[in-house]
Amino acid sequence: MEKPKSLFCKIDRQWLVLLGASLIVVITLVAYIPAMQGGFIWDDNKYVTENPLLTAPDGLRRIWFSKDVPSQYFPLTYTTFWFEYRLWGLNPAGYHIVNVILHIINALLVWRLLYCLSVPGAWLAAAIFAVHPVHVESVAWITERKNVMSCLFFLAAILTWLRFIDLTISRPWKLYALTMAMYMLALFSKTTAVTLPVVLLLVILLRHGEITWRDVSLVIPFIFLGLDMGFLAIW
Repeated sequence: MEKPKSLFCKIDRQWLVLLGASLIVVITLVAYIPAMQGGFIWDDNKYVTENPLLTAPDGLRRIWFSKDVPSQYFPLTYTTFWFEYRLWGLNPAGYHIVNVILHIINALLVWRLLYCLSVPGAWLAAAIFAVHPVHVESVAWITERKNVMSCLFFLAAILTWLRFIDLTISRPWKLYALTMAMYMLALFSKTTAVTLPVVLLLVILLRHGEITWRDVSLVIPFIFLGLDMGFLAIW
């Protein structure tokens, strides 16, 4: 059985990596040209065009520390809208382009993650991820920024977790803290990121072939953080 690749593994053919990344960027941009030319739809008015928190002097504070948000508690997602409103106002192109950029980063992270897990055809899987129709709603609909943002931090958390569990002799706890931070950012983007603890255990199983009680103890803080965020969202 092929030994799993370490996150520290270096690829000799850097030009090939650059070519692969460039192709993913190009095919994603081509696929989403229509979206970048689109406007506001459905409940984009609730999130952006008619959202008083984007224009209020204390809007950023209220996004994080009040119940004034017009939907669920997605403070990081609303924060990006708050900053973008100050950059390009109500020009929908800016919001669409940001969504596409986030999706491109996600596709590249998927490639990196699958490669480090020794999954055959990692680049092809990432390319399919980039242009698969199932993602159109999340990328082309401005309101669904919460999906692409949550996905980005979710994938980043898995990658930092991989690096953490690979260092079995001397685990750098700053990587554990970084994984937790990525998880929190994913939760602040969309609460459905609460599934991450299960994924972390599955990664351990794939990497080491078993899950020990020590592994479970490492994941327990993530479970409690997810529960806390879930209760906060409900409140």
